[in-house]
Amino acid sequence: MNQKPKKSTIINICIIPNEAVAVRCVLLSQSLASGSTLFALDGSRFAHMTVFMARFANESIQKVVDNVEAALKPVSTFRCQHAGYFLTEGRYLEISYRRSPELIRLHESIINHVSRFRINPGDPYEEGYFTPYTEEQQQNARETGYDLARNLFRPHITLTRYREGGVPSAFPALPETMLSFELSRVCVYKADDNGAVYERMHEFHVR
Repeated sequence: MNQKPKKSTIINICIIPNEAVAVRCVLLSQSLASGSTLFALDGSRFAHMTVFMARFANESIQKVVDNVEAALKPVSTFRCQHAGYFLTEGRYLEISYRRSPELIRLHESIINHVSRFRINPGDPYEEGYFTPYTEEQQQNARETGYDLARNLFRPHITLTRYREGGVPSAFPALPETMLSFELSRVCVYKADDNGAVYERMHEFHVR
């Protein structure tokens, strides 16, 4: 892996749920907050579902925005279906969504339109959100810039992350409240070294 490139930014292309689901995600996340967790969703950390994420030279960000728009032109609204919860090996607790054909097509379309603009194609910088970094993740990162691309694409909304040694011995009791929603917004955000979004570059509406 290369050294962290200068004048570059991680870009997170993500789905934003409707307000009702977003509020439920925040309340659920805050109910999990404790000395064992690193963060909870709030006004600055908000519910989002990553479709694709990679590092780009700052001068290429507008090309990314333009090509996301092109990728979304044939896309019409569809249902993002809640499929339970998942605790990753990296200690992230997530709301899971079904890998529907519509979500897969959107994911692949974004990859096809924007991944060619990524920085260091074939030899990406190892981002903080790559960990734990398996051989398949390495291959995805080399080929697309995103470690959880293609077969590893896992539609989800992150609720929190547990501290090292803070993962509960039993899976936390979580409500079976349905968190499904209709796709209506796809946004392009700048993200920090751990993949957390912090600055919106553009918002697209899907109907």
